[in-house]
Amino acid sequence: MNEEDVRVQRTQRALQQAFMDLISEQSYEAISVRAIAQRANVGYKTFYRHYQDKETLLYAILGGILQEGQTVLLPPTTPLAAEQNTLNAFRFADRYADLFRVLLRSPIAETLVQPLIDFGVAESHRFFGGSDIPDVLVAHHFVSGMMSMMRWWLEHGGQYGPDEMAGYVNRLLIRPIGALRAD
Repeated sequence: MNEEDVRVQRTQRALQQAFMDLISEQSYEAISVRAIAQRANVGYKTFYRHYQDKETLLYAILGGILQEGQTVLLPPTTPLAAEQNTLNAFRFADRYADLFRVLLRSPIAETLVQPLIDFGVAESHRFFGGSDIPDVLVAHHFVSGMMSMMRWWLEHGGQYGPDEMAGYVNRLLIRPIGALRAD
């Protein structure tokens, strides 16, 4: 890697961290590109050399978070993978709770949540397929329930710990859906 690549990565990390810091202090809508650049200690024009706008920066951050999140998930062939993945998902969300909490209150929330829904539906097919109910319906039921509970948890400031919430999701969603295959 040459020196230019290192500087580009360093600048991108600084801009991403500045955005993350700002979003824990104010709403997404209130954050300006100028504020991000200033917090990152880079020039205003430098921001635009790396990102088209703050939404592009946000998607870069979320893309990295999604990639990281996928690394904590176990394959469906692992015993109790669905229940363990619920626990891993809540622990992971807890690490980024400030960002997720702010973004879920934002008008762009549905746009941001859609990739998570798509990923969840694809994963749910692998975990919960095989009952007499169409797999796509089971997957959407699981994802909508999981997203609803995750949103509630984040909006209520993590009233229950990640492990406790995962246990509730397992009892309310995972086990009943898993029982569909036994019918």
